[in-house]
Amino acid sequence: VHLQEAVRLDPKWALPRFALARVLGRRNQLDEAIAQYLAGLRILPADAEAQGEVAVLLARQGKTAEAIVHYREALRLRPNSPEALNNLAWLLATHPQPEFRDGAQAVVLAQRACDLTNRQRAIFLGTLAAAYAEAGRFDDAVRTAELARQVAEAAGEKPIAEANAKLLELYRAGKPARDRGQ
Repeated sequence: VHLQEAVRLDPKWALPRFALARVLGRRNQLDEAIAQYLAGLRILPADAEAQGEVAVLLARQGKTAEAIVHYREALRLRPNSPEALNNLAWLLATHPQPEFRDGAQAVVLAQRACDLTNRQRAIFLGTLAAAYAEAGRFDDAVRTAELARQVAEAAGEKPIAEANAKLLELYRAGKPARDRGQ
């Protein structure tokens, strides 16, 4: 309510719009959240975090081309954002529609995310494994997914460890991952 009032009182102030968008996104009100992000980005287009956050919501809605535009803008503004690098890499590596996949670029992005986090984030390692698989580098995919599983187990991230164990079977069979949630 307070955020809505702030937006009403000063519609040219981007920050309450972004905060309202985050709340709406958490409530799964995606259309409203995206509308607030886009309105805020018209005011403050150089907000890399908001660019990345709206990209996540657009991807959840299956608006892949739009999501890619916003991920790329987030990375133009903040090239060392591990989250934006990882999220775009995952999309490029696993999207069910081939026109959105680019294994080589996914590898570059995912490697950068892993390098920036000293290969300590299991979810990023899992993305790198998926990127390797999409690029046809299945031996690298198997090694990296195994590392992701180990890092996840050590960090107590059981769902990530289990997901990578399942993905390992795909990679061992010479098959890439496909994200059915797109």
